Amino acid sequence: MLSAYIRLAEVGIGCEDWPDCYAQLNVETEKKGISVLTEAGRDMGHYGARIAHRYIASALGLFVVAIFIMALRLGTARATGLAVPTAIFAVTVFLSALGYYTPTRSNPLITMGNLAGGMTLLGLLWWLMQREAPSADPAIPSSASHYRPWALVALCLVLMQVLLGGWSSANYASANCPDLLQCRGDVWAVASFGDAFNPFRTIALDDAGQVLRSESLGVLSMAHRLFAIFTAAYLAWMVRKLKPETQLSATVLALSAFSIGQIVVGVTMIWFQLPLLLVTLHNTLAAGLLLCSINLLHRLTPPTVLPPPD
Repeated sequence: MLSAYIRLAEVGIGCEDWPDCYAQLNVETEKKGISVLTEAGRDMGHYGARIAHRYIASALGLFVVAIFIMALRLGTARATGLAVPTAIFAVTVFLSALGYYTPTRSNPLITMGNLAGGMTLLGLLWWLMQREAPSADPAIPSSASHYRPWALVALCLVLMQVLLGGWSSANYASANCPDLLQCRGDVWAVASFGDAFNPFRTIALDDAGQVLRSESLGVLSMAHRLFAIFTAAYLAWMVRKLKPETQLSATVLALSAFSIGQIVVGVTMIWFQLPLLLVTLHNTLAAGLLLCSINLLHRLTPPTVLPPPD
């Protein structure tokens, strides 16, 4: 949440002169980040958030190291074996290395790597906790086990939606579609699609350091919005199918609440021209929706049978 807030604030989400003040790069000091706020606002307004983010990231790193060492000592005598703790440790190392380059926001891949890595770390930790902790939840009947592949599809759709939103944000596409279903220019041109989803695309700037709003950026915003409708429809279908399963009532309720909340906040923040707190909340709800999808998959996955102790 802090990482999202800092990134969004520094690129000009919620600035007073929207959208003219959005994504204004200082070419000379670009490695220090986007310069859209006043000196006082940049130095004081978000200083506390940056410091808190660093301390929390450091503490998280220590806990991840402890989890990895414990996993090595216990070996396979655990529900998740060594695979999940090793992946958590690897993602943490990746994010630590990427943190050195994160202020360089003219490269969308760096911003995207930070966001995707953070969401991956969150999801892995959530899966580890759920699989390892003793569960007081009632057992899921075998009649519901056939929904597990559909739950996996739901998780994949949520992940794709998060990545679409992250790629759109990393390329500063928010200002290209000021209305809910209307963008500037011909966003459906074939050339626009090729440029929008090119993983090696670069950020184009004008002489003043403003990010150029090409038609391909409208493709990113619109793809994110249309895929959100498709994902929400699929989740609604899943909720309807799982409603008779009373053992999953809490999971289904949470999945419904986060899905509906995400749609409501998404429409509201477009209507009010992307205020900073609403866009940060949108990121937070995306993380919650990811956790709900993982929880559903966990509930539909049979417990791991551990080998007997020697």
